[in-house]
Formats: sequence, structure tokens, C-alpha cells
Amino acid sequence: MAKKFKVVIKESELLKDSITAVSNLLNEGVFKVTKNGLELVSMDSANVAMVDMKLLASAFSEFDVQEEVGIGINIIEFTNILKRAKASDTITLELEDNTLHINFAGGFSRAFKVPLLDLKHETKTPNLEFPVEVQLRSGILEDGISDAELISDAVILEADPDNFTMRSEGDSRRTELKLEKGNDSLVNLTAKDHVKSTFPLDYLRKMSKAAKLADTVNIKIGNDYPMRMDFTVVDKVQLGFVLAPRIESE
Repeated sequence: MAKKFKVVIKESELLKDSITAVSNLLNEGVFKVTKNGLELVSMDSANVAMVDMKLLASAFSEFDVQEEVGIGINIIEFTNILKRAKASDTITLELEDNTLHINFAGGFSRAFKVPLLDLKHETKTPNLEFPVEVQLRSGILEDGISDAELISDAVILEADPDNFTMRSEGDSRRTELKLEKGNDSLVNLTAKDHVKSTFPLDYLRKMSKAAKLADTVNIKIGNDYPMRMDFTVVDKVQLGFVLAPRIESE
């Protein structure tokens, strides 16, 4: 069988960090390989979070795709293999005979073969409209999550036209991280009204692992509404997550 695609990436850390971030939420998934790049859209097993990832063709030094194809992959296994690549390695991915060939080339060459999984499920990103969009330094997001984990298993994200707040409450304990418009760590804040939603911290922690990819993160929220979080490496990677809110009982 002829090779359906061969792609080569010299920035091994870019591929490793992207797939590792995905593996925090997904054990397996179907990557769609097109002329534009590698795409993955999939829900986690609990149907609480969605991954929406694009590795753009422009991130690769060679991107030869003969035909659009979907490949089912054990993402945990794929991640473990990619972790074996050195920062200086060039990584080549090829599909041949229903097997994914993964090759590392640096000071010496190494090769792996991974059989594809028969996965049929296909997910589409939901059409969501958000009244608030926030862009902040990725490190601030991680700080807010770490603070909140000391108090509770959930975090409240709140915003109005002038402020963005991450807050956690439990028993008589409370923590709050507040950024006012104009703060250097708050790159952008677009909000017409006040909104507030609560989210599970364990999922936010997993999603925030993608902070290794980008210096800033885009967060979109509403009132008791799903959130979308995006990390972008311009012309290379677009890694997004959608997370369902935790609706607190009165």
C-alpha cells in the first residue's frame, strides 16, 4: 500500500508538548490528516471536556499528504513514544499499511511502529457564543489554579468590564486572584456585563498543562455556561479546550 502521508517536524518539543497536553484528557482519538495539518476534536470519556487541536501544516518542515485520512491512535502510547525524542531530534510521521511509523533522527536514528485503532466516533465543536473574552499570561492562570486547589475542588471565574477574578471558597476559607483592566498580566478583557461560572479544578489543571506552549491564554466565559480556553503558537499550533460548568445547587 502506498504511503498516504509523510510529515516531518524539526521542533520536536512543539509536537511533544501539544500531544502531552491532549493526553491529560484523552486516552485515544481520531486525528484527521488534511492538506492544512493534523486536527483532533474529541470529548473526554466523561463528556465533561472537549479537545480541539490543530497542528498546522506550516509547523512542519515537510508536509506531504496524498489524501485526507482519519487515523485512530492510542494517545497515551503516542505520548510515551514522543517523550523518548530528544529536543534536537527531527520527528517523521508516516502512515503505511494501517500502521503509523514514527522516526526520530538526531545523532542517531530510532523507529517505532504503532498499529491504528478502529475508532469511528467523530465530534464537532459546538457553536457557542461568549459574552466575555479574557487574555492573560499563562503563568497567572496556573497561579490562580494552584491557589484555588488549597481551598476547594472548584474555581469561580468572574468578569465584568473592568476586572477578571478567579475565586475559590470552602467552609470558612477563601482565596481570590483579581486582575484589573490595565494590569500587565491581563493582556485583554472584553466584557459588556458581569458574568460568573464555576468549573471543576481537576479539569482546569489538566487543561492548563498546555501553558508550556504559549505565553498567553485566551479564556471565553458566560453565566453558568461552558468555557473555552485556547493556547496558540502562531502559524504552528492551535490548542483549544471546552469545559462544561459545574452548576451549584441552591
